[in-house]
Amino acid sequence: MQMKTLFLCATMALCSLASYAGDYLTNTNQSIQFLRNPSRNASIGTDGVYYNPAGVSFLDDGWHLQFNWQSPHQKRDSRANYGMLFATNYTNPGDAEADGTFSRKFKGRVDVPIQPSLFLAYNKDAWSFQFGFGIIGGGGKCEFAGGVGSFEALVGSMALNSLGSSFGGYSLNSTLVGKSYYFSATFTAARKLTDNLSVSVGVRPILAVNNYDGSISDIRFRTSAGTEIPVPQSYLLDCKQTGIGVAPVFGVDYRVNQYVNLAAKYEMRTRITLKSDANNNDAFNDMATRQASFAPYLDGMKSRADMPGMLSVGVQVSPIEALRLNVGYHRFFDVDTKQWSSDVLDDTNEITCGVEYDLTDRVEVSAGYQNTMYDQSEANYSDLSFNLKSYSFGFGVGVRLNDKVKLNAAYFQTNYKDHTSIVENVSRTTYHRENRVIGVGIDVAF
Repeated sequence: MQMKTLFLCATMALCSLASYAGDYLTNTNQSIQFLRNPSRNASIGTDGVYYNPAGVSFLDDGWHLQFNWQSPHQKRDSRANYGMLFATNYTNPGDAEADGTFSRKFKGRVDVPIQPSLFLAYNKDAWSFQFGFGIIGGGGKCEFAGGVGSFEALVGSMALNSLGSSFGGYSLNSTLVGKSYYFSATFTAARKLTDNLSVSVGVRPILAVNNYDGSISDIRFRTSAGTEIPVPQSYLLDCKQTGIGVAPVFGVDYRVNQYVNLAAKYEMRTRITLKSDANNNDAFNDMATRQASFAPYLDGMKSRADMPGMLSVGVQVSPIEALRLNVGYHRFFDVDTKQWSSDVLDDTNEITCGVEYDLTDRVEVSAGYQNTMYDQSEANYSDLSFNLKSYSFGFGVGVRLNDKVKLNAAYFQTNYKDHTSIVENVSRTTYHRENRVIGVGIDVAF
């Protein structure tokens, strides 16, 4: 059987399935303040340990602690059409289209009950020492309970080619589950060089853990006479990958005056080599030994999965004491990573803007906008991993319980533009995504 493309797209891309805000791999939604105003690059706050580490040194002397709890929910659906092929699945026929062809919707779901992050800073005189923990990539489990269109089309085409004029249909069971967590810890030292200028330097170690479980089983062909032909071979993928990388992080913050603050941060590329610990079945391993694309998922094999470098710049303007206006820019240097090439995609760009307003001494409200601009070729779309042009908005509230404690709550939503790919007039796939996040957090100063 021609199974060489069975798991190719899945295993190459599942590590990014749970990414929520940012580029292909990077989660920038690291705090509740970000959810209610994603333009945090030049803000002064405890979550600056991630967004603006140099600016954290302008907080008061003492300890600053923040804990964030987020719950993201994501849909990654595709509607695949291979002409009349899906109509011949005799246990689960597709949906009839107006042009007489048949399609089917394949659902991918990500539900994460808890995605935590923690930031801690200690300021003394001109110095600030900081620690941060978060899930900077991945962040959960994505499940395709009914498989994906490319899996089913492959089996249906195999049945058609095998039986020829006596082809009467096919059936199968297919599932795919991917889990991905890129745990990060950030250690930073920042220093005020003057009353208005601060710089920072830090390191961010990352532990990557990916798990893949997939199968195509119970494959059956049916002849035009109604005879079922069981196909005994099943393909089972059971692979865990782990890797470690470290990247330097540099920052600068300049307070022009009491009204304007400027900041920038540069994160270098994190070089990560993943090593596989696999328990695949013999059929998958046999295929993988003959196909270089599958080699990284054999037991003991290594592959690269770099986190891209990132440049962020921002401006905060406070025309009055109670009002803060923010704009920012992100550039992710995706082309510099080893797993992608410039003929597939270019670097990702984002622009952000937001506003915060103090209703009272105790209550602040905020809202913001983010536009993510991918530059990718059709080769980067598959029904297992696809990124769509999008814009996001968030809003929320911060309530100061006393001089030391503040609660934050927010809602964040990303709206995507559907994309349809047509391959040589043989297949048509429309990609659709939805993403919503709610979160609460607490700030404590002591």
